[in-house]
Amino acid sequence: MKTVAVIVHWGPPQPTVDVAERLEACPSIAQVAVVANDGSPRPDDLPAATAWLRPPRNLGFGGGFLHACRDHPTAESYLLVNNDIRIDEATVRSCLDLLAGTNIGIVAPTLVNGDGLQSGSARLSPVLVAPRARRPPEDRPCEADWVTGAVMFIKAEVLARVPFDGRYFLGFEDVDFCYRVRDSGWSVVLSPSRAWHTGSTMNPWRGNAYYNVRNRLWFTRTRGWRLRAMLVAVTTATVVLPRAVAMDLLRGRGLVTSVLVRHGLLDGLGPLPPPGDPRIDEPRAARWTAWPQP
Repeated sequence: MKTVAVIVHWGPPQPTVDVAERLEACPSIAQVAVVANDGSPRPDDLPAATAWLRPPRNLGFGGGFLHACRDHPTAESYLLVNNDIRIDEATVRSCLDLLAGTNIGIVAPTLVNGDGLQSGSARLSPVLVAPRARRPPEDRPCEADWVTGAVMFIKAEVLARVPFDGRYFLGFEDVDFCYRVRDSGWSVVLSPSRAWHTGSTMNPWRGNAYYNVRNRLWFTRTRGWRLRAMLVAVTTATVVLPRAVAMDLLRGRGLVTSVLVRHGLLDGLGPLPPPGDPRIDEPRAARWTAWPQP
């Protein structure tokens, strides 16, 4: 199975270079492609075989991944991987073997960090749609509602029929993608083989408060979960926002986080943009906070 590994890059180049070098050494990976969402030039020490793609603008996580997939249309499968993930050939091979199974569309390894399990057999909480990791079996694969996009193997035919939704830009696009893949009849499977999370440089933290609120509301609304969307909105307005204001005041940093939460709530309840590419004004959170520069 011809597999193309895609790294969506933002920030310092060295973590991306390190992951690209490891993936280039994996016999099961045919090609490594990096999408430089920050528009940065190709690092001098990047492996020569690795493709360095510079999109016309910051496309976000899902949009950046699709940009690389369009540039490598002959792949039979894709590995979407963050630049803070360590994955070895044995885990790559075991996940690809699972992916070759009938009606399996997505496979992910069990993701661990220094504290233990980080992302297992993922579920969403029944009321507030919050991600929850459940400990998977250690000796066999299991099905999951969704798996994290930090490290995810995808059949090319699945991605052709159920593309990532780039409008989310940053966060919840992996949840949305897995749910739509399952709606289309494929399974999402978690492997007991492990990958390791070492800490993110791809995800700029300042805008997270905005995207966490907005994208959770967008997801619940696109799923048609009207009651759950209402509960998420009410909880955000009555619990999350007041807590953010209190923490901002306590830490003496102005109202940075609470402003982001407020605008995430307003945009999350506003008109839904069409699925596909991210909004032209992304990163939208940069309107209310300084967006990190690469």
